[in-house]
Formats: sequence, structure tokens, C-alpha cells
Amino acid sequence: MELDLHHLPVIDTHEHIENVYCWRAEDMGLAHLLLENHYLMALLAASDHKYAGREWNDPTDPIEPVAFMRDAGGAPLEQERELIRDFFLERLPLLSHTSDWKAMELAFGELYDVRCMLLTRREWDDLDRRIRTRYAERAEWHRDIFALGNMKTVFWCYGAPQIDGPFRSVVSLGDFLGRKRGDIHDCDGLYEAFDSWLDSVCDELDIIALKMGSVYRRDGAIIVRSRQEVDAALAEMAEGDTLMSSAAVDDFVHDLAASRAGERSLVIQVHTGYLAGNSFENELQKTYAARMEPFFARHSEARFDVFHGSFPQWGEAVTLARRYPNIYLNTCWVPSTSESMAEAMLRAALDAVPVNKIMWGGDAHSPEMAFGILRLFESVLKRVLEARGEPTRMCSQAADWILWRSAAELYSLDVT
Repeated sequence: MELDLHHLPVIDTHEHIENVYCWRAEDMGLAHLLLENHYLMALLAASDHKYAGREWNDPTDPIEPVAFMRDAGGAPLEQERELIRDFFLERLPLLSHTSDWKAMELAFGELYDVRCMLLTRREWDDLDRRIRTRYAERAEWHRDIFALGNMKTVFWCYGAPQIDGPFRSVVSLGDFLGRKRGDIHDCDGLYEAFDSWLDSVCDELDIIALKMGSVYRRDGAIIVRSRQEVDAALAEMAEGDTLMSSAAVDDFVHDLAASRAGERSLVIQVHTGYLAGNSFENELQKTYAARMEPFFARHSEARFDVFHGSFPQWGEAVTLARRYPNIYLNTCWVPSTSESMAEAMLRAALDAVPVNKIMWGGDAHSPEMAFGILRLFESVLKRVLEARGEPTRMCSQAADWILWRSAAELYSLDVT
């Protein structure tokens, strides 16, 4: 049996493509694309103990290429470009065996016709020139990348897409929780403020989902809070304090958001598991999906798309998707973190979970990165399905569900 997955449509449920639009198109080169691969940069920082205790993109003391780019305003001079190139050429061989780099190598090979696991100076300069040429028409090139990947819908996190294309908007609950308390003095004021915010983003952006990424900063266990407790917490807060600065208010808003999302048939995307950097303050054990089980269980009216499979405790996410009809398993990010663990997760999920509850997303900061992760995931999925020894038609149907049909059903998307 030989499966061909490249011809299948794809729904990409999670991307951060807006990040690459922070750079001017005329400045874009290979270094910019690598800097926007936040997973790869965190790995580079993890390869040297001198970066311990801070993020690779720490605003005051970042990893060297970030410092060069920051000081040059994103447009380094020739000497600075050479220093950045030499840094990467020295450090990238340490990562050449990783899934993160393999995804980028797949993208560079198919999109720019430069195939190499280990870049030389000549190959770096050649690839850099090709990228700069393509970025002369950045928006058009990005649409071409998504078309080549047969991506019919791409979820844009966060806010309004910055280019025309097959995009749907997602907003973060953190946008609301990050606002100042202001004139919110009690639960009634909190209800009013949240409903007004949600009405606004639904009307202006036609959002397809609400994202909860709170485990980056807090324990995933969301505690039920009474009105009296929240009223007291709001009364103690200063006008300039953020809503998330109070644990009671933070918990209460998560429950409120889940209830409102259920009422509006909005899917809730939930970050679980491993964090995207190398020095986040939150402990890994506080991020796993099982920490949120009581929260999921008390909101049967809502649907939860559990991101990253609670990596590396993916058994939790698989089990939750098996147990709860309103919990779905999303493999976004996992293939580029570890191919082997992505295979293990998929094997277990296909054994234990209805196939219409398994889906994919890239979670990338550039279209190139998204494309490379897609190609890597397709190869992982192909190996897993072929190894099952099931009839070709059965495997093809499973691939259909995982690559697009599951997301189309969950998010009510028309893929034509």
C-alpha cells in the first residue's frame, strides 16, 4: 500500500503568521526566517548553558542573532549579516538531527530548491538570495506557499489577517484578561465587559475560535469561584491592575468564557503541555491536560480543541478525547518537536479515539515553517497509517479526517 497525501486538502488549525509581518518585506532573508522559528531558536539557546535562566529573545539580553537584529532595526549591514550567518553556521549542526530542523529543511528544499541538512556559507548565501527575491512580493509568495500545501483554510492567530487569503481569525482570551480593571467593580461589571468584548471581536473579525493559552503563566487547574469571592477580589484591586493579576478573577473569567463560547458555538482552543521557549516561569507539570479535566467536565456545553496533545504527556490528551465527547485531540506543533513522539501519539490516538476527533495544525511563525511542518506531519501520518496494515481505502479515509475533515466538522467549515 502506498498512500499519497499531498493531493489531499488541509485545514491548518493554528498559525502565528502575523509574526513574520513584523519585518519589512525588503529586509527579509534567511536569518529572519530562522529567528521566526521560535522552536529552533529555543533549541539553539538550550545548546549552551550560558543562556540558562532567560529567554532566547529576552528584550535586555537575547541570544546573539536577536541582539544583532534588534540593534540593526531588522536591517543589518553586511558585516552584521556575516556575524549572524557565522553564528548560525556554527550552532545549527548541533540541531541537524532534530525534527525542528528537518521541517525547515523540507521547506527550503521544496520551496527554494535548496536541499541540505548542513548549510555551508555558499549554500547560506544562495538560500538567502532566493528568499530575498521571493519576498519582493511577500503576500503573493505566502499565498503561493499555502496553495502548494493545499491548505484550504488557515487559522490566523491573533486578530485580523494582514493579507488576503484562506484565513480565519482566532482571538486570545488573554487579550481580555490583560486589560486593566478600570471601572469593573463587581461580577455584573465583569459580565458586561466580557460580553461587550466578545460581541466586538465576533462582529469585527468573524472569529472562528477563542484561544486559552493561560498555562504559559499559571497552573492549568481552574478553580470554581463564587460571585462573592470575585466581588471581593475586584474591590481589592487597583484600577490599573490587570484582570489576570487576581487568581480569583482569572479563574472566574475562564469559566465565563467557556460558558459564553458554548452559547455561541465557538470552539475553545486550549494550550496544553510543553511551552515554546526555554525559560518560562511556569513548571511543565502545571501545563498538562489532566490539570484542566474538572474545567472541561463542568462545561459540557463547550467544545475544547486540546492543542499539542499535552506534549510530552500525550496519553492524557488521548484519554481525555476518548472519554469526553466535547474534547478533541490536536497534534499541532508535535511533529516538529519530535517525530517519534508524534508517531506514538498518532498510533495511540487511532487505537483509542474516533478519527473525527483528531486533527492537525502547524503553530508556526512563517508560511515556510508551516509548510515544512505540514510536510513532516504528512510523512509521519503516512508511516503510521501504512504500518497499520489496514485496507488502503480505510487508511485514506483516516488521512482525510485528520488532515481536514475533522476540523471542517468541528469548526463548521465548507471545504470545496
